[in-house]
Amino acid sequence: MLVQFISTLYSLHKVKRFFHHSFKRYRRNLKKLDDATKESLLLQFAGLRASLAQKDLPVALKAVENLAMTLDHALPRTFWKRCWQSFVGIGIALFIAVLIRTMWFEPYTIPTGSMRPTLKEGDFLVVSKTDFGINVPLRPAHFYFDPDLVKHGSIIVFTAENMNIADSDTTYFYLFNGKKLLVKRLLGKPGDTLYFYGGKIYGIDRQGRDLAHLRDASWAQNLEHIPFIRFDGKAETSKLKNGVFHEATFYQMDQPVAKLSATPMGSVFGEMLPAKTTLTQYSDLWGFKHFAMARLLNEEQLKTLYPKADVGKALLYLELAHHPSLQGGQMIRDEQNRLRPDLNYSTSILPLTDSQVTLISETLTSCRFIVKDGVAYRYGMSLHNQAMQDYLPKLPGVPNGTYEIEKGKAYQVLWGSRTKELPLTHPLYSKDPERVQLLYNLGIEFFNSYSPEKNSRAHPSRYAYFRAGDLYLCGSSIVKKDDPNLVLFLKNEYQKQAISTSIRPYAPFEDAGPPIGSDGKIDADFIRKYGLVIPDKMYLALGDNHAMSGDSRQFGFVPEDNLRGSPSFLFWPTDSRFGSLPQALSSHVTFPNIFVWCAAILFAIISSYRNRQALKTLTQKEKDS
Repeated sequence: MLVQFISTLYSLHKVKRFFHHSFKRYRRNLKKLDDATKESLLLQFAGLRASLAQKDLPVALKAVENLAMTLDHALPRTFWKRCWQSFVGIGIALFIAVLIRTMWFEPYTIPTGSMRPTLKEGDFLVVSKTDFGINVPLRPAHFYFDPDLVKHGSIIVFTAENMNIADSDTTYFYLFNGKKLLVKRLLGKPGDTLYFYGGKIYGIDRQGRDLAHLRDASWAQNLEHIPFIRFDGKAETSKLKNGVFHEATFYQMDQPVAKLSATPMGSVFGEMLPAKTTLTQYSDLWGFKHFAMARLLNEEQLKTLYPKADVGKALLYLELAHHPSLQGGQMIRDEQNRLRPDLNYSTSILPLTDSQVTLISETLTSCRFIVKDGVAYRYGMSLHNQAMQDYLPKLPGVPNGTYEIEKGKAYQVLWGSRTKELPLTHPLYSKDPERVQLLYNLGIEFFNSYSPEKNSRAHPSRYAYFRAGDLYLCGSSIVKKDDPNLVLFLKNEYQKQAISTSIRPYAPFEDAGPPIGSDGKIDADFIRKYGLVIPDKMYLALGDNHAMSGDSRQFGFVPEDNLRGSPSFLFWPTDSRFGSLPQALSSHVTFPNIFVWCAAILFAIISSYRNRQALKTLTQKEKDS
């Protein structure tokens, strides 16, 4: 009964719309009609209006049929007139759609995993376009913008217009050329100075006040933040001679921070670029020294890469590349096949116990990936070229399907991006050291070039850091500060530092502690010296999934004009993430929201008023006749 009632209401609504459009058509063409036709049409309009008032659907539908035949006979539409009316109708619909989607709200689909676990591939969102201001349609600008409405920790949507972002072109409504929209979390505002330690952000604002909510807020608890994607960031080369690039400039946050030069004899020397930083050591940038690029090695790989290492027997070994330096640089052939100068890294080896290897498997997170006939590859990757399979890892015994691993739990991805947790008997839960090593080293890129035996310098997007003395991997404490292996590891680190030289210095990978003073307050002077300063009218936007996110670390700060809005609601899939998103809370009672809503309500009132006036006109004509 309820379905039938709703269907009747919907049908009556459509009849009412036909009535209004038909009466407008009648009024526009009054001069073309003779008196008899006018009288006939007015009688039919009156009958249709009466059936609508009585909500008599069968009579109303019959009246619509008769009225449509009379109008088509009295006012025949030529082919060109129909084309013009269709063109005008489509144009008006597009105009309204553009206004709504750029200035009010827009449905949005997540294309990549850069915001996992908060947002995943295939998620459907409603994006509010009035959270920060009133947008100018189809260009990066605002009619009105209030920077105080932009909150630290907000998830933001911004356009790639005028930014150094590859493959950012798109087309709206198949007609308008534009730039893609990106979704990231806003972590830095103009005037902020930020420093990274222990997977957390320590910062001060323009007035020197502690931005404690960046690390203490509820939305920040399950996130970790890394200040770089790769130690060398983006390297631009110059001075090509005999196939060798003799200069390389290194970019972080899309700004040049250092340069290496090679002499004709092959020695490498470098300099920090003072235009962007006053620091003298590359590893001092924004807290780089607190983080390491990490891989797991088996015993054979350890002997091949580090034949002189004496760290004892272990199931697996954790290789840590840390403290990137301009001193002791060397010539390498990079992933673009360029022979160029590269940074020097300090490298450390930590043996892992059986329980620690198991703990890694229980806290591991991967990208979304596909397994087909025992070959694994990253979700979204195309396998048109069969030769590509030689570069992909093998996962024998894993059934065909789409999977993801999050904090040690394995899921199968079903239709509509829904997920189903897999039973503990599934092969992906294997605790075999070889399987754990493969998923740790290749579980983000899913490309064999990141295997230790393939390339000794191609580190996967896995990071290690200390926090409160514990060593963290995959965002979890894996090696406790009182672990005998870690105590011995630190002892060896200090010994290596003691015997190093000024030409090739060695910096130990240790817990240097957060930028907090003895009084328990943030050390503002330290952060001002070593932190990342956010320029005026610019914002720092990072992905929640630091291992898979192209964000400000790569393309730089986001201009204020590019901010378009914020996701307010996740409506698919209907899992535990359904509803509002974990982000900084902000008021919806703001000028941009009130203005746009009032404009929409005013438009609806005017439209309703015009329809009512049309009905009054018809009533008056009935009386006159």
